[in-house]
Amino acid sequence: MLTRRRLALAVAAVSIAGLALAAIASGGKSPTGGAGLYPDLQTAAPHHFTVQNTQQHEYLRFSNLIVNLGAGDLRLRPEHDLATNTTTGYQEIFDASGNMVVNKPVSEFVFHPAHNHWHLDQVALFEIRTANDDGRGGNIGPVFSGESQKTTFCLIDVIQIDTNSPTTDRTYWDCFPDAHQGISAGWGDQYHHATPGQELEITDAKPAVYYLVSTANEEQAFLESDYTNNTAWTSFKVTRDSKGNAKVAEVAKSPCSGDMCGIQLPNR
Repeated sequence: MLTRRRLALAVAAVSIAGLALAAIASGGKSPTGGAGLYPDLQTAAPHHFTVQNTQQHEYLRFSNLIVNLGAGDLRLRPEHDLATNTTTGYQEIFDASGNMVVNKPVSEFVFHPAHNHWHLDQVALFEIRTANDDGRGGNIGPVFSGESQKTTFCLIDVIQIDTNSPTTDRTYWDCFPDAHQGISAGWGDQYHHATPGQELEITDAKPAVYYLVSTANEEQAFLESDYTNNTAWTSFKVTRDSKGNAKVAEVAKSPCSGDMCGIQLPNR
């Protein structure tokens, strides 16, 4: 039986071989075809809020879910440059007949030591922002105390969001530097609130209402069909007990339904 690593390498080898044959057949150029099926990245409302106290610092921890509700996969192929020792992520877009219509460098594969695997750069942006209202109307103020963090991710299929997804099986499920990463159409990639990187500091937060804002593909590095629906928020209230320790409670979420509200999903 193939191990997960051997299977991932075998799939990558078959995929790369297929692309090479296609390039040869088209005179060394990327294959062309009909209209491309583009991904559409969206963010579910952040959920599972907790407070972590570490060496007199307080951190808001949360789970985050990025989904692809587009017609095609978010599919990224690594290509390593020995001269610069960098690995570029090439986004591949296919048409309905399986012809590659776009093959463009969009990101970089970077090793994440805390996770001990490879991530893609420029995937998401997390921000804590002040509230200009009671947290229910989405009247969001400036970033709180510099708490804005651009985040890398290993992009894989974790949860099937759309039951009408073209595939019922996980296509992307490992973080090796020699295999494709991505999110299939109709699937989402979720990060547990205890995962390194899923936190922002609230040490100086006074009792008040704040917004946690999550934006997928904030720099629009990845090609999508729609960049206007990439952001979601959850407002939360900070209170402090008699010892001054922070407590948080979720107040409201940006407009959402079903799994996009994050509540029904397990925290994986």
